Amino acid sequence: WGFQLLNISLVFIMVFALKSEATAQAQEFGEDPKPSRQKKSKKGFDPDRLVVGGNLGAAFGNITLVEVSPQIGYLVKPNLLLGLGGRYIYYEERNSFFTYKTNIYGGGPYAQYFFLENFIAHAEYEILNLDDFRNPSERVNIESIFVGGGYRSMIGGNSFFSVLLLYNLNETINTPYTNPVFRLGFGVGL
Repeated sequence: WGFQLLNISLVFIMVFALKSEATAQAQEFGEDPKPSRQKKSKKGFDPDRLVVGGNLGAAFGNITLVEVSPQIGYLVKPNLLLGLGGRYIYYEERNSFFTYKTNIYGGGPYAQYFFLENFIAHAEYEILNLDDFRNPSERVNIESIFVGGGYRSMIGGNSFFSVLLLYNLNETINTPYTNPVFRLGFGVGL
């Protein structure tokens, strides 16, 4: 069931990719900081299309969560970014009956489609490994499928800050997120 949703999401993203005609994420819209390169038609891998960044997160209280999520992406089209992200989360939940602690790690592919200059459509498939909430002596893999959108603000010529609001289509008792998922991120075009 999870892979069917992933396939549907990827087909949806590919349809948008075929219709894309906007400017690159790592550049201001409507401007080309390297006009001489645009005249040459580069085929194959172009390091100027790489984007690195990620997310940092923290929450404290009955639930303590500290997250580090590096990402690397490649601008396949000027408005389509495909990439891979890693994720590490320290998670601790305390109440009067129990304390649950786990180190969570994993990651997966993501896609971002840019439209109307600064708006983002986002889809992501993620696998995380963590201690089972019901049986902490066992580790389990949790699959999540995120869809949503957000806004990004350019900072200088090739850096940006983004805000995403996502919904996990595959939420379970072991999922460390609660819907909706709110993410703050950053990126730098190389």
